[in-house]
Amino acid sequence: MRAFKAIYALLLLLLIPGSVTADHSKIMLINSDASVEKYASAQMEFKSTIAYPIKDVNLGEKEWKLQEIEDLLFDEYPDLVYCIGTKAYAAANRFLKEKDIVFSSIINWQRLPVTERTLGVSNELPPEMEIMLFRYMFPGVRKIGVLYSEEYNGQWVNQAGAQAKEMGVEIIGCAVEESGEAVSALKKSLPDMDALWLISDPVIISDKKVLIQLFTECDAGKKPVFSYQEAFAKQGAALIVSVDNATIGRQAAKIAMDVLSGEKITEKVQFPAGSQIIMNLNKVKEYGLEYNTDALASVNQLIE
Repeated sequence: MRAFKAIYALLLLLLIPGSVTADHSKIMLINSDASVEKYASAQMEFKSTIAYPIKDVNLGEKEWKLQEIEDLLFDEYPDLVYCIGTKAYAAANRFLKEKDIVFSSIINWQRLPVTERTLGVSNELPPEMEIMLFRYMFPGVRKIGVLYSEEYNGQWVNQAGAQAKEMGVEIIGCAVEESGEAVSALKKSLPDMDALWLISDPVIISDKKVLIQLFTECDAGKKPVFSYQEAFAKQGAALIVSVDNATIGRQAAKIAMDVLSGEKITEKVQFPAGSQIIMNLNKVKEYGLEYNTDALASVNQLIE
């Protein structure tokens, strides 16, 4: 059935004059769940930037069967697919891997299967940039703990550890297999840390109660938490460095337009171009943490 659909789509492309030119190119946008704010923001900016017809698919609106997804993708048979989130990428890579696929909003994209036609925007900022920022903001912080799952972030933590070492910082990695292990792992390593770097890891952050416990333990030990999401400011994170999801959507749109117009892509997966820095000065002072006053000029939002 699938082979017939692929042949049929190919025949259509051959029979319709100019159907593969940039002027008539068609994009399919697959969103893992459009109700998620960061996904919705990326989608809105992508659509407002792009100059081609777009077909939206929201995988979060119902329980899709694999056959339904396959039928939809082959009926539309777009020239390029923009995937927001892991679920969307998995569907596109399974059924349309012969097409150009642009992705965003995926945690540690390097763990995913990719092809020569896979492009996108990383969900993580360069770790060396964040480590350098930590050193600049807090000169006394030299040992930074990281809770992570090997499946999602093992490679990332190894890379971050090597880069941190070059800057005189030690990454104390604590690997856990499930969310319930996170608190005990933190308690064991907390005395050796100057700060906890709470990264985007679906195993660690899957349970809200566990997250609250992690912040409680750090607060009791007067150890600052560095994180990636604005909402964690309410939990007491001392420093938050977050990606700008709207910018990610615009970056993805630029990549898509370059691909469809035949531009040569030198960097297939880009780091996010925009970021926001929030410092909770109340927590910093409460913990007696040494900070660089000159660095405050780099902060987008100061909580005091």
